[in-house]
Amino acid sequence: MSKEKEESHYQEPKRVIGLKDLVFLSVGGQSPFLSILTYGVAAFLYGSYFAPIAIIIGTILVLLNGMVIYKLSTRYTKSGGYYTYAYYSLTKRLGFETGWIYLVYSVLYGSAYVLGATFVLHHVLQINPWIIALTIFGVSSIFALTGIKPSAKYAIVASVIEIGIMATLAVLFLKSTSFTFYNPFNYHISFGMLALAILFGAGIPTGYGSITPLSGEVKDPKRTVPLAIVIVILLGGLLAAFDIYAIGDHLLYYHISPTSTDLLSLIESRFGIITFAFVIFAAANDGILATLSFMLASSRTAYAMSTHGFLPSIFSKFESERGPIFASLLTIVLYLITIISSLYLSGLKPYLAFEEVGEIAVLSNLLVHIASDSSLFKISLKRLRRRLVEISLALAAIGITAWNMIETISSTTPVLVYIFMTFIIMGFLAAEVIEMEREEQQEED
Repeated sequence: MSKEKEESHYQEPKRVIGLKDLVFLSVGGQSPFLSILTYGVAAFLYGSYFAPIAIIIGTILVLLNGMVIYKLSTRYTKSGGYYTYAYYSLTKRLGFETGWIYLVYSVLYGSAYVLGATFVLHHVLQINPWIIALTIFGVSSIFALTGIKPSAKYAIVASVIEIGIMATLAVLFLKSTSFTFYNPFNYHISFGMLALAILFGAGIPTGYGSITPLSGEVKDPKRTVPLAIVIVILLGGLLAAFDIYAIGDHLLYYHISPTSTDLLSLIESRFGIITFAFVIFAAANDGILATLSFMLASSRTAYAMSTHGFLPSIFSKFESERGPIFASLLTIVLYLITIISSLYLSGLKPYLAFEEVGEIAVLSNLLVHIASDSSLFKISLKRLRRRLVEISLALAAIGITAWNMIETISSTTPVLVYIFMTFIIMGFLAAEVIEMEREEQQEED
C-alpha cells in the first residue's frame, strides 16, 4: 500500500495557528529562565566571562541544524515534524524509528523542565517536591487537553511577560554597575573549556524542536514554520547571551566569585523581594510552558504515527477544537510516568532527576537531528548539482551533531547511556514486529 493511500481516509487538522502563536509556544519550549539557571550557569562556569560569546557560538551551531529543519519544513507541511520528514524522505521503518526516538526525546525533555522548575521552587519556597511537580504537570495537562488555540493564547501572554522579566533583569544587573561594560574578548580560556561552554550554550535554544510537529495546524506552513524556527533560535540564544553577559558584568564589577554564587539569592539580595517574586513566577511559568509545548509536540507526533498504522488507530482521532484527544491523553500518561518514576528513583531529589532525564533527552535529540540531516541529504541527492548548498548544509550538520553526540556520551554516566541505548533497541524491535505483522496481512490479502 502506498504512503498516500495509507493515510487517505484521515482528515488533516484545521490550520488555526499563525506565526505569533507558533513562536511563543516554542519560546515556552525553550524554557528561557530555567535554561539560564541550568545551561547558562554551566556555560558560565566553564567559559568564565567569555561565556556570552560561547553561547552565541552555540546558538549559531544550533541554527545550522535549524536551517536543515528550515529546508525540510518547506517541503513537508503535515503534522509529525521529524517523524514525517524521515517517513517520506527515508523509509517507513526509519520514519517509525525517528518518531519513536522523538517521542522519547520530547517526553523526557518536557518532563525534565517540570523537574527543573520543581528544584528551583523547592529550593526557594521549601514546598514538598511532589506538590510542585504534580501542580505544574496538572496545569500543563489541562491546557494540552483544551486544544492548541487556548494553549497558544496562554503562551503568548506568559512568554511576553517572561521575556520582559529577563530583559529587565539584565538591565538591572547592568545598571548596578552604572553601565560599566566589560570586554569578553579580554578573557581567554582553553579550547577544552570553550568546547564545553559552547556545548551547554547550545542547550539553551534547542527548544525550537517543538515547532515542526505542529506543522499540520499552522497557517501558511511553508512560510510560517521556517520563519518561526529562525526567530525562536535567535531570540532564545541572544536573550540568554544578554542575560549571562549582564550577570557576568555584575559579578566582575563587585568582585564576586561565580563558583560561590547562588543566582536566585543574588537577585533577591540586590533587587528586592518584588523582583524576586517575578523571577519565581518566571521559573514556575517555564515549567508549565515548556511541558505544554512538548506535550503538544509529542501528541502530534503520536497522531501522525497513528495515521500511518504505527500506533493504534484510536490515537488518530482528531477533534476540531481539542486536537488529537487520545494522543494527548497518551502523552499525559507518559509524562506522568516519567515524572513520578524519576522523582522516586532519585530519592526525591529534583535536580538529580532533572540532570538524568535531561541527559537522556539530549542524546535522543541529537539522534533525531542526525535522522533529519540524513533526510535532507537524501532528498538533495536527487538533484545533485542544483542542491550542493543543501548537501553541504546536511553534511556539516551531521558532522557537528555526531561530534556533539560523541562528546555527550563520553561525559555521561554509563547507566544513562545504557538506558538511551535500550530505548533505541526497543524502537528497532518494535519496527521489526510491525513490519512482520504488515507482511502477514499482505499475504492474507
